[in-house]
Amino acid sequence: MKTPVPQQALVVEGLEVRYDTVPVVHGIRVVVQTGEAVAVIGSNGAGKTSMLRGIMRLVTAPVQRLELFGQSVRALRTHLINHAGIGYVPEGRELFPGLTVHEELLIGGRRLPRSERGVQLEAMFAMFPRLRERHRQVTRTLSGGEQQMLAIARTLMARPRLLLLDEPSLGLAPVIQDLVYGTLETLRHQGLSMLLVEQNAFRALKLCSRAYVLELGRITREGSSDELLGDPAIQTAYLGR
Repeated sequence: MKTPVPQQALVVEGLEVRYDTVPVVHGIRVVVQTGEAVAVIGSNGAGKTSMLRGIMRLVTAPVQRLELFGQSVRALRTHLINHAGIGYVPEGRELFPGLTVHEELLIGGRRLPRSERGVQLEAMFAMFPRLRERHRQVTRTLSGGEQQMLAIARTLMARPRLLLLDEPSLGLAPVIQDLVYGTLETLRHQGLSMLLVEQNAFRALKLCSRAYVLELGRITREGSSDELLGDPAIQTAYLGR
């Protein structure tokens, strides 16, 4: 008998993040259903990156509940949370500047059985044809858009069940944003669970079915993307209308 997939991909409750004595995230609750793409929108300094870093246990962050597909990962360190199925694409990409595109991708797939790495590598090149063209190129010589594609592809090499993305459109020209978000749309249709943090609220809400609004470290609003797109207060604060 096939084991049913848990309904909730991610449950975060009571997450607190502070730097020294300064609190930046205040007991927030975020839930991502299996196969769902959820956005967290907010202005610069709202605590979005700190929230993701707290989920990934990259900073000391008390949390009452942290579950991944029904299993508690609250006590796990970052690398074990990654092994449990969370892929994290950080702001700034954090690539190795002296490695080639091919080498960077192999690092992302290092935990796959050797027989499967080539298959996954081909899948990434099919998803990002530009990376195939530049597979021998050193990462520091790539454009910003190419580096963002590589950061996403490197994370996908590990076949995560949940993808966390921090500002994937930051600093990219609109045409490159279209390419990146087109890929995220494909992943969403394939059923990959996603939690997306973005200042570009319009793109995030168009991609995701549901969203949270984070202001000064607190969730102040949540709802369907259609509801938030139609809200005059959200339009004024985040959509430039």
